[in-house]
Amino acid sequence: MDGLTIAASLSEIAPQLTGGTIRSIYQPAKMQFLLKTFASGTHHLIVDLSDASVRVTERAAENPADPSAFVMLLRKHLKGARIAGITQRGLDRVVCIHVERQVGRDRTAYQLIAELVGVRGNLHLVQDGALVRSLREDGRNVPGRAFVPLPEQPKLPPTSVTPDVVEDWLRSATPEAALAKHVDGVGRVTARDLVASVTGPDLALELPLRLKALFAYVERPEAAVAGDRSRATFYPLPPPAEPANSFQAALDGVVRDEPENGGKGEGPEVLTRALARAVKAKERTIAKLTEWLDASDEAEAWQADADLLMTFASDIDQGQTSACVTDPATGREVTIRLDPSRSAVENAQALYKRAKRIRKGHPHVLDRLARSRRELELLRAAQAAHGRGEPVPSDILDLLPRRRKSRERSSPAVPFRRFEAEGFQMWVGRSARENDALVRAASPNDLWMHAKGVAGSHVVIRSGGRRAIPASVQEAAARLAARHSKARTERRVEVLVARIRDVRKPKGAPPGLVNVRTADTLTVDLEGNDS
Repeated sequence: MDGLTIAASLSEIAPQLTGGTIRSIYQPAKMQFLLKTFASGTHHLIVDLSDASVRVTERAAENPADPSAFVMLLRKHLKGARIAGITQRGLDRVVCIHVERQVGRDRTAYQLIAELVGVRGNLHLVQDGALVRSLREDGRNVPGRAFVPLPEQPKLPPTSVTPDVVEDWLRSATPEAALAKHVDGVGRVTARDLVASVTGPDLALELPLRLKALFAYVERPEAAVAGDRSRATFYPLPPPAEPANSFQAALDGVVRDEPENGGKGEGPEVLTRALARAVKAKERTIAKLTEWLDASDEAEAWQADADLLMTFASDIDQGQTSACVTDPATGREVTIRLDPSRSAVENAQALYKRAKRIRKGHPHVLDRLARSRRELELLRAAQAAHGRGEPVPSDILDLLPRRRKSRERSSPAVPFRRFEAEGFQMWVGRSARENDALVRAASPNDLWMHAKGVAGSHVVIRSGGRRAIPASVQEAAARLAARHSKARTERRVEVLVARIRDVRKPKGAPPGLVNVRTADTLTVDLEGNDS
């Protein structure tokens, strides 16, 4: 979110939550915090540093069983307190949640200050002007001392921009860059939409008018969700974007990237995003395979050109970029492009090789295309079922691609392959060392599984503090354990099931080897139903 988008979000949130009580605080992801509040009903306020947003969500989010030290500190000071207001510093990406807590006759004022500035984002708890603690160490601030805010940026308010100023900006920058650099609250995405909305020939004249019209939507959002559901705006967008009842509803309709999780819980929305990514990836694969097949039609032409080059090889000198020859079969002149570093025979051999490779790969590509189309149908059906609240079959989970992490996220606390069934997380190790790490990271009441008597992956069902794990979830995890083992080709596979507290790593044992004190056995049928 840029400053204007944050302001539009707060125009809906602040009146709704002011005067409400903070019931709980938890951290669904590493850089995301959720304040469960009550104000004429329960509301979930999300402060997300990873995507610089403040919003109210209807989506479910799991409360991790092991809260971080910072979350415990926030609960200690803010749980049960009243929200006195939610404000923004001008149009900067700085939001302050003002909180008052009364114990007996003593009243304490707190500010939860969110600096929504991308990778440098931070969250500070301030009491009576002094910093209590920050989420991340901050060179400007020391706990116990007066809080020092981020410096303000000298920019023009959107309503103060004039055609002369815009014309001056455009001499040294593109319209999008100029707006983002000089106008308070305007980011690159909003600037791009603003420029795209200009219909007249005089950009400098029309942009200030568009800015003022856009600024009016801050207090009275007319929200929209982009056609690909990749973003939401507080102002109207052209089709295929769809209007929304409120800006918060639009924000909730966005398909977001998977948050940096750091081992904390994931809600059902993670599977929603994973399915959407899988569908898009499969559509891209089908498009590329279809394009390859279209290009393969040229194999016969390459074969014919190679035959002509062999026929007239003695008449073609090396170094030519093309050769014009007469086809004896048709009497037509044919121009053939050549690699000047090769002789005519070598050019012909290269064409023969290319045509042979295409013919050899053709049946494999056809098979892969048919398989990809079947998988796309399954993914779309699973997407629809998940949208209706129905469980997604575990075999569909195997079609979901693993999401690559950026270098900044290369060492997450949970580096395992992760799946979800009925709100439960399932971790799957991908190597012997990951199997060891998986057991170390699990909680005592989590459920551990492994194919009996064969090498394979450890699988853990995260209990999330719940004692009972449904049989359907256990069966889905057992299938994962069977499929990620040497017994994957067998029809019926026995899977060991034990609580993590009964699984121990012997001292000095090789990676992946564990001792199990007590275990049950669950048999799964990989070709039919479990038994």
